[in-house]
Amino acid sequence: MNSTPSAPETSVLVVGAGPTGLMMAAELARRGIQCRIVDKNAEPTRLSKALGIHARTLEIFENIGIADRFVAAGIKAHGGSIYAGGKRIVHFLLDRIESRYNYALMLPQSDSEALLNGHLESFGAKVERSVELTGIAQDADSVTAMLRMADGSEQRCRAQYVVGCDGAHSTLRHAIGVPFEGAEYEEGFVLADIHADSTLPDDEISGFASENGLVFFFPITRGRFRVIADVPEPSSDEPTLDEIQNIIDKNCHMPIRLHDPEWMSYFRIHRRQATSYRLGRAFLAGDSAHIHSPAGGQGMNTGIQDAYNLGWKLALSLKGLLKPAVLDSYAPERHAVGRQVLRATDAMTRVLEMRNPIAIAIRDRIVSTLASTEFFSAMARSGMSELDVNYRESPIVAEYHEGLFSSIAALGSGPRAGDRAPDAGGLRPADGKEMRMHELIRGDAHKLFLFVPQASAHDAPDLLSLAARVGEKYRDTVTTYLVGNGGEPAPGGWNGPYVTDPSGELHRAYHAVASCAYLIRPDGYVGYRSFPPDPARLLEFLGKIFA
Repeated sequence: MNSTPSAPETSVLVVGAGPTGLMMAAELARRGIQCRIVDKNAEPTRLSKALGIHARTLEIFENIGIADRFVAAGIKAHGGSIYAGGKRIVHFLLDRIESRYNYALMLPQSDSEALLNGHLESFGAKVERSVELTGIAQDADSVTAMLRMADGSEQRCRAQYVVGCDGAHSTLRHAIGVPFEGAEYEEGFVLADIHADSTLPDDEISGFASENGLVFFFPITRGRFRVIADVPEPSSDEPTLDEIQNIIDKNCHMPIRLHDPEWMSYFRIHRRQATSYRLGRAFLAGDSAHIHSPAGGQGMNTGIQDAYNLGWKLALSLKGLLKPAVLDSYAPERHAVGRQVLRATDAMTRVLEMRNPIAIAIRDRIVSTLASTEFFSAMARSGMSELDVNYRESPIVAEYHEGLFSSIAALGSGPRAGDRAPDAGGLRPADGKEMRMHELIRGDAHKLFLFVPQASAHDAPDLLSLAARVGEKYRDTVTTYLVGNGGEPAPGGWNGPYVTDPSGELHRAYHAVASCAYLIRPDGYVGYRSFPPDPARLLEFLGKIFA
């Protein structure tokens, strides 16, 4: 090992250049962290693979300045239908998702990777292709990775951390000995990117469930769809157009003629999860950490959000700004999310794949009844959009409540610590230009919002004192905003960012009926909230997070 040449040291080695790896490397590079990203494949995928991009992922892309590129390249799916027994049993619309991105964006993975790669290269970083990880060794201060280069030679790379984004057969996961627990589904599947003559909508997802099987159509472009169907015994050979057409004819009650296939393949799916997402200085993200049924289109979105969660923690840790507990939180936070996704997609798959006629009849009646309720629709919207992802059980989030607000908070008013920070519009900063909350929380710093409603104006001096103490101690890591709910000027003595909320939309979203504090993390989740703002407890919490 010592005889092989040593590459220049880097802060982070990212293994795998799919969507998760590209996002991981870009998040580090844009924060000024040196990293290498390697991939064993000679060129990017040309296949569509993962297709749907959900609201939460688009919000993340907005936060880093690339959402418009994705939206311009894809098509918007505004809802979907599931048919059984010749009739529609479910029709869901996404226009009531509580996000600017109230739809699912359909974009082939090859296009998503191209956009992410362009984003990465804008920071001067580039994927090293035909470079394969063959092994690693760790010590207390670094990771040494063995790489097989394009010419067959071996190179040793020392890094402070390594992140495995190298897929379901992850070399890094095997190298660090982390089990990948789960099982394979009994059913096989067939996939086709294909053109179809039909009455299927081009802006909705369409599914067909019958005793013969399950078929889904995902729009790619006008008249072109991703088709996924289950098959009892998939052949080892590639499917033919006639075989897929036969599956469609058996399962779909409406006439659909397929033609001009661009990609057809049989495959099997697994539901598996790494028992831990971290071992020492090695981290796992994306398919190397979790794989599951494609139901709901959660896979790529979950991987990108793994990278977004880990990116800010690694970057600020490497800059010496965070305590070890923050980096330690990646594994429990994202492992819990991955476990939830596995359970949800597995349950959805099993319900839709029922074969027993009696069970199918019961399913169709129950699902049809539930789908007509607003409660079910709201849960489906928040689940599919991934806006309901939260870190409430995280070791690095906390709340404080006192008096009346203890009971109010217990009723779930306002986002809890660990929840996604809600958006709100109509905000007026000092320059008078209207802004949204999600614009204010962009950037790499934590944002502390101290709400000063008019009814609690007498609290302003205490809040100014608290803001001054936070600024004195954490000026490099926390930006503090004072938030008023009228047109009144900033309280005397306040020279920091001041935002008014004339419509009250932000105060309602955060249930700021009296003075309160919300600390928003760089990834857009509430790290801490306090009703009322208690200086000692807030400073104690910040002391646990920041070095």
